Amino acid sequence: MHTNRKRILFYSFFLFFIMACRTWGCSRPQNVLTAEGPAVSGNFKCQSFIQLEADAPSGGFVCTLVCPTGVHTFDLYDKQITEFVTMTLPQVQAQYCPGGASASSSIAPTEEPTQEPTEEPAPPTEAATDPAPLKPYLTGAFTTCDNVAGYVNFSIAEDAPAYDPATFKVTFNGYPVNCAPAANNPSVLTCNYPPPSYAPPAGVQVFISEELVNEFDFNGGEICNPAPQPNPNDNNDNEEGEQQPAPTEEPTPTEEPTD
Repeated sequence: MHTNRKRILFYSFFLFFIMACRTWGCSRPQNVLTAEGPAVSGNFKCQSFIQLEADAPSGGFVCTLVCPTGVHTFDLYDKQITEFVTMTLPQVQAQYCPGGASASSSIAPTEEPTQEPTEEPAPPTEAATDPAPLKPYLTGAFTTCDNVAGYVNFSIAEDAPAYDPATFKVTFNGYPVNCAPAANNPSVLTCNYPPPSYAPPAGVQVFISEELVNEFDFNGGEICNPAPQPNPNDNNDNEEGEQQPAPTEEPTPTEEPTD
């Protein structure tokens, strides 16, 4: 009776030991040495265990291997871990990793830190250049003027800029005056005099689109006074009835008295 109980307890303890070895292993995990040496041994580790097969215990290894898809765990029955010293790690991975992946993709190479490209400074933006100034519209000279009629004809420059009449302005002493090209001579700009308080002599300014294109002085004066017209009653010709001055005779020389 006591013998049977001891036997039952012995087999129960033995079975528990086997189950514990199968579950937790009967040894600590150790690095498996491959042909590369200890440099890559941390990628392949195995731990021995014992399990029952057909009422008889058998042993093996539970191994972990670094694969391209991650860490792969598998049972090893057909080899001792010392036999892997003749195999390279790529060969082990090709045989035991899922899909037979080669080790070329399993061991992730350490990438050297790449220096982020530095952006080149943008070229300095050129300041917007102002448009070229317009050329003068008038030459500054005049062809005719009349103080009585109150106008002056200025000469237009040969390369005078085109303009919109709505943006064209001429001033005498700052007072805007009416000006327009002569109908019978497009090379002449006829301007009417302003009120007497602004009349010549005057500083003349010409604007196109608010841009000053001419600035000069027009003195006017007596040169612009019209020529006097002859009086029809005056006649310089000699008419009948007019007394002509008597001709003067030279005096006769007198002779000296003789003794």
